[in-house]
Amino acid sequence: MTAPGHLLCSAADVPAGVDWLGGHERELHERLTVPQRRAAWRLGRWSAKAAVAAWTGADPRRIEVLPARDGAPAVWIDGRPAAVSLSLSHRAGRALVLVGEGGRPLGCDIELIEPRSDAFLRQWLAPAEQQLVAAAGDQAARDLLANLVWTAKESAAKVRRAGLRLAVGRAVVRLEPRSDGDWSGLQVTWPAGEPCGGWWRVEGEWVMSVAAMPTLSAPRPLALIAV
Repeated sequence: MTAPGHLLCSAADVPAGVDWLGGHERELHERLTVPQRRAAWRLGRWSAKAAVAAWTGADPRRIEVLPARDGAPAVWIDGRPAAVSLSLSHRAGRALVLVGEGGRPLGCDIELIEPRSDAFLRQWLAPAEQQLVAAAGDQAARDLLANLVWTAKESAAKVRRAGLRLAVGRAVVRLEPRSDGDWSGLQVTWPAGEPCGGWWRVEGEWVMSVAAMPTLSAPRPLALIAV
């Protein structure tokens, strides 16, 4: 099985105008009247299209990324469903996309390394994870660990195509030691069902996770295409 690819984009990478959007995407774009929401949507859409273009070799203008019935992103090329699996996440002007072969659900999440409240930790982290965060060295280490565990849960929930409708707080994340500048392994175990495997890494002020079931090789970087 071919390793998936990942692409990181920022708001500065998004082309101006709407020429790069397909017809259905333009309809979605026009419905967004709040500037902040529209900017976030454009970042996610461009990042997804650019990742699929890098993965398939198709011109991004031939690609549309549209919501499936469950809300997950689905890839269309030349007006037809494409055999491509895709997951995307964006936060504060930064986007992460994971793309791979069709038929294999994928999940990814990116977060700023920022403080999380005690209420957040109690709601979304399992008791063992809360203890792990509390035992971390300084505040910076606790912030990193809290956000890392959260990204792993988000990624695994996307693999199951259910998002936060799942009992995410009851899932337990196991992390392998950090590998500098590369991906490190992780596993998310649900109260019932097969564990979900994946990878995590830190880049600057960002932490990110990717997941699949069964686990795939660590994702390879994709090159950002130009239009």
